[in-house]
Amino acid sequence: MAEPLAYEIGLKPREFEQMQPGEFWLLLEANNRRQREQDYRSAYFLSYLIAPYMKKGSTITVEDIVDPLWEDPEELKKRKAEERKKKIEADKQILEKEFAWALKE
Repeated sequence: MAEPLAYEIGLKPREFEQMQPGEFWLLLEANNRRQREQDYRSAYFLSYLIAPYMKKGSTITVEDIVDPLWEDPEELKKRKAEERKKKIEADKQILEKEFAWALKE
């Protein structure tokens, strides 16, 4: 399993054979950090390209673009559920404020 991953990140077979497991792990972590930095850099420019086409008053951040790429699927589900709950609560408060006159009767 580690060998195809090593070749994918650019190691040659002899380099992989000479590495200790700890060294390989550090190389993988460094590769992930580099990839994440590259993703953030790309997302930064993408957010400026998308901004003119967004609805008025809405914004998009770099984190909105990159975080789903690097989040664990379970964490992503939890975060989305929390965001939905907050949105529903905010909508409920707006509706109660707007239609308070109808609730009084």
